[in-house]
Amino acid sequence: MLCNLFLHEKVVEILLAILSSEENGEKIYPLQISNSINSPYSYVSKVLNEFEKNCIIESKFEGRTRVLKLTEYGKKIATILKELKELLERDVISEVKLGTLKRIFENGQKDFYSIAPILAELELLMSETKNESVVKEAIELRRRLEELIC
Repeated sequence: MLCNLFLHEKVVEILLAILSSEENGEKIYPLQISNSINSPYSYVSKVLNEFEKNCIIESKFEGRTRVLKLTEYGKKIATILKELKELLERDVISEVKLGTLKRIFENGQKDFYSIAPILAELELLMSETKNESVVKEAIELRRRLEELIC
């Protein structure tokens, strides 16, 4: 069954490597994929053959080199997997913490003793996360809090 194919991390990496090269307007070859994902060439070749058999990729030879290209169907799958990977890699914990701090601020008292702990938690949150949208929102919330206590 085709869905079993995508339960393996390396298989997804292979597909995303092809998508990435196409998005960058570059050609990609099996050996490049093997090197970039640090996986044996024989394994990559086996997966690519399954992709081709299931109309996910097309390949053609340019000289002795096999050039890979996603089909429309393969592009849809790769795009969805890319979005899923990005979603799973998000720093959800930081987003939840920020949401909690916002609710505490909105529902709490607006005096120094209530705001100071929120500011401390915001500073900690901003130093720990790499999520740019969380940092941006945290900076905005910090600005609002500082206006209240200054």
